[in-house]
Order: sequence, then structure tokens, then C-alpha cells
Amino acid sequence: PMLGQGGASTVGMMALAAGSTIAGNLSILGAASNVIIIQNAEKRRGTTLTFLEFIRNGLPQTAVNKAVNWLFLTVF
Repeated sequence: PMLGQGGASTVGMMALAAGSTIAGNLSILGAASNVIIIQNAEKRRGTTLTFLEFIRNGLPQTAVNKAVNWLFLTVF
């Protein structure tokens, strides 16, 4: 509501939402839930996922997500 009252466009608000989602996919620190999941995996299974391993797995997903979001925001 505050962004709408401030004059933000629908496309601008969608871009903001997409950007926050993309940040969560790319790195461990991009979303608090990522940190919680990694901590639980370490406790339960004793496995450790490094920052670079997370990025290696998250980068392809982030690239696809970014392309789809860009297409959606520019076409629609």
C-alpha cells in the first residue's frame, strides 16, 4: 500500500518483488530461510554446504528465474 500511495507503478512493484526472490535464490545470505535450512541440515545429517556450493547450485536457477521475470515484466 505504501508504494502504491507513493506513486510506484505496478511494474515497479513487481520488479521489486522479483528482485527480492532472486536474491534469495542466489546466496545463502539472500534469505533468512536459507540460513535456517542449512543449519538444520548440518544438525540432522552432519553435512555442510559451503557458500560456493550454494551459489553453484543457485546460479542456474537464478539465471532462469531472472530471464522469466525479465520477459514477464517487459512483455506484460
